[in-house]
Amino acid sequence: MATPTNLSVIKAFRILNAFEYAGEKLSLAQLTRRLDMNVSTTHRFLLTLQAVGAVVRTPNGNFELGLLLADLGGKVSVIDAMNSICTPHVERLAERFGETIHAGILDHDMVCYVAKGEVSRSLTLVTHIGKRLPAYCTGLGTAMMSTLDDDELQRCISRQSFKPFTEKTTCDPAALLEKLHKTRERGYAIDDEEVEIGLRCVAVPIPCHSGQFKAAISLSAPATRLDRAKVEDVAQALLEHARLIGEELGARP
Repeated sequence: MATPTNLSVIKAFRILNAFEYAGEKLSLAQLTRRLDMNVSTTHRFLLTLQAVGAVVRTPNGNFELGLLLADLGGKVSVIDAMNSICTPHVERLAERFGETIHAGILDHDMVCYVAKGEVSRSLTLVTHIGKRLPAYCTGLGTAMMSTLDDDELQRCISRQSFKPFTEKTTCDPAALLEKLHKTRERGYAIDDEEVEIGLRCVAVPIPCHSGQFKAAISLSAPATRLDRAKVEDVAQALLEHARLIGEELGARP
């Protein structure tokens, strides 16, 4: 018999994840709309979370994340946890294709690299664990953005800087939205020399459980080596490893 899921725990974490950034203050009405939960249930959970220090009630009656989360956050690093899970996969993919492989998460509308695999013949990219790049022009970023719901996506797009890195960089919100719809349809993203001329990237989202961060995995290579005929094969390999990573993430909530 399968172990039953505790729905109260899930609801509590849904409420905590409704806050998009540290310091955001939300009213009870804003939270109920964002969560699509009824007022009495949301209020009851907020009082419990307040009692343990997970949320704080401000003088005007709004709520924000409490110091308990800061204390817990100091005990675990998302980057370290993702690095330990993703490193075996990026290394195997780098060995298989002879190209640079990255894994990243979406962090405040930026891509944050959490793992990197490369071999001697792969293109040397100036990237490192913890480096951040804009989401709108990177394969990892557009792969992750494509998994956002429509409201989250509009907010994410509105916060992008849209600085051109090359003449091929997508800097128009409408064009980006169209590109993201195509990414959703085919299941993978393509950065076609948007960050660096001569560099092409294929990326796929890593399936994460509701409430978890957004993550993705990518392959970057010279455009001459990563032609259109090879893109599909690379995407399928990335999708398989993304599925495996997602399964491991499911085992580590």
